[in-house]
Amino acid sequence: MGLDTVTLQLSGDVSLDDLSLAVSRLRTLLNALAKDVAGGAEIIWLVDSLDAGSALTTYRGLATKGGEASEVERVVRAYGEVGTALERNSPITYSRAVAKEARGLLKVLGTDRVESLRFETPETDATIWGVPQQPQIAEAVGAYGAVEGRVQTLSSRGGLRFTLYDTLSDRAVSCYFAEDFDEELMRDAWGRRAIVEGWVRRDAITGRPLTIRRVTNVTVLPEGEPGSYRDARAVAPLRDGDLMPEVVIRRLRDG
Repeated sequence: MGLDTVTLQLSGDVSLDDLSLAVSRLRTLLNALAKDVAGGAEIIWLVDSLDAGSALTTYRGLATKGGEASEVERVVRAYGEVGTALERNSPITYSRAVAKEARGLLKVLGTDRVESLRFETPETDATIWGVPQQPQIAEAVGAYGAVEGRVQTLSSRGGLRFTLYDTLSDRAVSCYFAEDFDEELMRDAWGRRAIVEGWVRRDAITGRPLTIRRVTNVTVLPEGEPGSYRDARAVAPLRDGDLMPEVVIRRLRDG
């Protein structure tokens, strides 16, 4: 897996102004990190993916003017370390310029709309919650497991990765493959429902999956036929005096 991408995700009711502010601050932060750890190398950050409904943006670094891939890697690692420092509310071990830009990025949390920011790289991720949320508690928890969802935004540049839209929350989950993963398992998987197995990192507050790393298996699920829900009719016959299901649902809905 090439270490050349950085991801920023905003959670909540994200407005165009919120996203514009975050992307602008992200650009200045990456420039400041390049000065700190890559000798001021000129790096172009190309848009790698934009996931609708999740305000999740991924950028791929490209060194220019004779630059080397190692310079991009150093910036990506530093970006992940800055995110971790913000998550833990610990000192940022880079220049004042980097610390200033990183703290400036948190200004997007000053609105009631944006609940959290997530810094992500192929190696790590960190979530910073806004003031209205619970205080910074334990970091996101991780364990081997599986998540069901729909495969989207499949990319093989710099290493195979994709975005999975979780079935329960319909939120984007970034997935990174293990080095020995059999890429044939992803054949015809794009746009399909699947169960993805690997190291799942979940939000400490909501339990929602954030990333799946070291993906070891992807099982594509069959799609249901249109109208197949009708096959469930009469599985629980009504007795005399029982209310119709739609009546019960309406009463529960109306409280």
